[in-house]
Amino acid sequence: MEQMMKSIYIEGKEVELQEEFPVRFACMEHFDQELDEYVNDYEVAPDTYAAQAVEAEAVNKRCRACGEPGKIVLLREKGL
Repeated sequence: MEQMMKSIYIEGKEVELQEEFPVRFACMEHFDQELDEYVNDYEVAPDTYAAQAVEAEAVNKRCRACGEPGKIVLLREKGL
């Protein structure tokens, strides 16, 4: 799924995000497709982390393409 956020906790640390870029999750099967779409839609390469490293109960961690549990999160950190 795609969500807009100001920050997110990854591996116990608060990570500030660039608000104009979404947070997306992808399963392994659709990761390449989601990565390509992110780059095409926003003309930037996203930062990626393992979905299990994201510590947020309210975040929908399902793959945007198929709805299966996401394995990779795509986002843009502030300051990188």
